Amino acid sequence: MSTSPAPTTAASECRSDIFDQLSKCERLLTAKELAGMLAISPKTIYSYVERNMIPYYKIEANIRFRARDIANWLRDHGCSRLGVPEQARPATTRPAF
Repeated sequence: MSTSPAPTTAASECRSDIFDQLSKCERLLTAKELAGMLAISPKTIYSYVERNMIPYYKIEANIRFRARDIANWLRDHGCSRLGVPEQARPATTRPAF
C-alpha cells in the first residue's frame, strides 16, 4: 500500500489569497517565482514582458518583478465579476465577419 505524501509548503501557499502573498513579499521576484504564484508558466510571464503587458524591472539581463506592482496590475486587469459594474466597463466591439 502506498501512502500520500505530506503536504508541502507550496500546497499550503495555494490556500492563501494571491494579494496576501504579494503584500507580504518585500523583495523582487523572479519570473519563475511569479509564475508559481499565478499558476502560469514562466514562458507566459516572459511573453507578457516582451509585449509590455506586465510591470517589470530589467537589471542587466535579468527580469524582476515588484510584488506591489504585480498586485496593482492584477487589480487593474480583474474581470467584471470582481465588483466592476457593467456600466463602468468600456464597451467592446467585435469586427463583423
